[in-house]
Amino acid sequence: MAKYFFVARDQTGKRREGMLEADSNSTVLNILRRQQLLPVEVRLVSEKGTLVGITGEKKRVYRGKVSLPELALFSRQLSTMLEAGIPVLDAITDLASQTTNRFFSTVLNDIASDIREGKSFSQALSKHPKVFNSLYVALVVSGEESGNLVEVLKDLSSELEDQLTLLRKVRQAVSYPAVILLFFISVVAFVFLYLVPKFQEIFQSFGAQLPLFTRIILQISRFSLKFFPFLLIGLILLGIFLSWYRKTQAGSRKIDSLKLRIPVLGELFLKVSLARFSRSLATLLQGGVSIISALDIVGKTTGNTILEQYIEKIKQGVIKGELLGDEMKKYRIFPAMMVRMVTVGEETGRTDDMLTRVSKFFRDEVDLTLNILSSILEPVLIIGLGVIVGTVVLAIYLPIFKLAATVR
Repeated sequence: MAKYFFVARDQTGKRREGMLEADSNSTVLNILRRQQLLPVEVRLVSEKGTLVGITGEKKRVYRGKVSLPELALFSRQLSTMLEAGIPVLDAITDLASQTTNRFFSTVLNDIASDIREGKSFSQALSKHPKVFNSLYVALVVSGEESGNLVEVLKDLSSELEDQLTLLRKVRQAVSYPAVILLFFISVVAFVFLYLVPKFQEIFQSFGAQLPLFTRIILQISRFSLKFFPFLLIGLILLGIFLSWYRKTQAGSRKIDSLKLRIPVLGELFLKVSLARFSRSLATLLQGGVSIISALDIVGKTTGNTILEQYIEKIKQGVIKGELLGDEMKKYRIFPAMMVRMVTVGEETGRTDDMLTRVSKFFRDEVDLTLNILSSILEPVLIIGLGVIVGTVVLAIYLPIFKLAATVR
């Protein structure tokens, strides 16, 4: 049994604190609830009598992050608990004690503290924009105003799970070709930085004139060996520069613009962004958020600043009284099929439903494109590896054949 220090409030709101012996943090929470006390803080007491994690830990905790799977799970669990009739404050407190992410636990405890002080759930969430983005907060606001917070949280869970599914498909499709590409680079580096130089020493000991083809390969190997450290340092510096440049406004626009112009891959990046845009906009409209507010929010969630600029232009047109479909039609970045479905949705009063269908269409298109790229890239890399290895083998064996003929 371990000792735990607790801070709680009774039914009158009076602060209570003390020590309890229990086998786990959750046991302490159950004991406090049976005593009709609302847990505020529970800390393990070390053998020396100090509170674990009170000093020196908070700073490290606040530097953490919350992953998309954790946020999706939290949203799903919270909606389930609220649907079961558990008050939002109790639900947040319980989830804070259950998560293994210390940073997320700290954030949830801060949210619970704000709610306890009289702030709304959405106001408490808005204090943590790195965890709960503007889309999340806007939907919670609409849920609070409409009294339909449970359904809104379910929609949010589905939205986050769809994003997670899309990301997993992209990673799964890219991982296998990436492994092959890494193996390809490793083999080429081994051949030109280690294997060929070894044979070069052998050929030099013979003192014979080498074939032109072999001399070219040896020269490439010397060049690679000489400049490899500079190439490696250059690549590292380039990566650091691009990481910094990507965080600037001009750099972000330039890189996103270049990404969309890459053959095949640019189309894939656009489809991923359009799928995210359609799903997020549909979720906001279903949650009761106005079209103008929804457009203002989703522009920041697409992951592409170029698309965000077009969405801002569309929003300005909608503010002037234009229809969403008519405004999207002005810009070629939005496919004709998407524009047509949005127009039909506006004519039938089912814009959110049509946007959901558009999102599913683009997700399916992403799956198809990824499968095609994987099926093409794999044989190309294997053939390329075979050509390079075959070329080196030929360059190595040509002098051997020549020496054998001389001996005869």
